[in-house]
Amino acid sequence: MANQTTHLLVRKLLPIYLTLEYILYKFCYFAKNHIQDISASKPKLFLTVSLSTFAVFTPLIIVPHLNRPVLIYFISMHVASIVISVFLIVVSILAYKRTRSKKVLYTTVGFLSLLVVELLFLLQAMPGTSRVMHRGIYLGLPHILLLLMLTLFGVGVLKVEK
Repeated sequence: MANQTTHLLVRKLLPIYLTLEYILYKFCYFAKNHIQDISASKPKLFLTVSLSTFAVFTPLIIVPHLNRPVLIYFISMHVASIVISVFLIVVSILAYKRTRSKKVLYTTVGFLSLLVVELLFLLQAMPGTSRVMHRGIYLGLPHILLLLMLTLFGVGVLKVEK
């Protein structure tokens, strides 16, 4: 019964998803032609990263769990954190390309570790993944990566460049 309900829900949402996919395709085509303009404008860059990230995660992670509102809340929260992490990584990479500063490079790697932590937390929030992944990965690895992130941010802030 639940499988049939999910199938009907996916069938109803498919036209909406295809429309969003078409809009994203047009937007990406526009972005490809105006990449310099987008990378210079932080709001445009954030919009591009947000749409791209949500386009990847919506059909894979959000749509299969639409009949569980509490789960959608947690998944959406982690996807939003992933969007912010990816945006900060892209901005840091662009800043590193301009400055060639090791401080910015440390910060970029710190944001990358934040992205990995959020991906692990997203997997933890989804039902059925705890059987696939070892419990130690869920408990230990995110804390180690968060400590790495804080250390890299500290090094990036406190490092004196010559």
